Amino acid sequence: MEFKEIAPVRLYESVIGQIMELIKNNELKPGDKILPERELAEKLSISRGSLREAFRVLESRGFIKSKPGGGRYIREIRKNGLNDTENIILSLEKSSILELLEAREIFEVKIVELAAQRATLEDIEIIEEALNKMNQEEKLKDDKKTESDTEFHLAISGASHNFVFVNIMKLHLDLLKETREKTQQIPGRREERWREHQAILQTIKEHDTKKAGEAMLKHLRNVREVLANI
Repeated sequence: MEFKEIAPVRLYESVIGQIMELIKNNELKPGDKILPERELAEKLSISRGSLREAFRVLESRGFIKSKPGGGRYIREIRKNGLNDTENIILSLEKSSILELLEAREIFEVKIVELAAQRATLEDIEIIEEALNKMNQEEKLKDDKKTESDTEFHLAISGASHNFVFVNIMKLHLDLLKETREKTQQIPGRREERWREHQAILQTIKEHDTKKAGEAMLKHLRNVREVLANI
């Protein structure tokens, strides 16, 4: 008989678990207002600091929304999300992901345009190295690998020579990590993604800002289309 070490659970993680369970059981529905912070902290017998940390995580994951001066609410589900209340958590997750991708279509297109304009030979070599690494991973068929994809997009943001864009991309790619791993398992998507990335690299090599933006937008719209059908 083998026992496994029990991992300690932080207070804010317990709060997240309770709120997620209430959503799953349909006791908290999209649009519902969560109890005021002071009242909920007293009910749970925890500090308001721990409660705020739980809210911060839930908000970053797209489950709740804060309204200035108006409290916190369970987020509404976008029309193109699922409508089955039994899959309410999946619906909220999908709605959040689609909003992340919508934002990405705006800022990453601008990032690649700047990269095409400003990229040095060294920048291009780094981007190409990430793409070559991605090609090797395609051959290995490792469904869990997203490192080279992350490196590719971060290399492009680095070529923009704007550290703010690099930080934005790091955060964004981290939030989408699990979703990106799922899309790699779709038959044929790995090969399509590699061709899309290759087209983006070529426009950067040519320093063609217009074509770079178009190539990135095409790639991101394909990503959104794939995710919408998962």
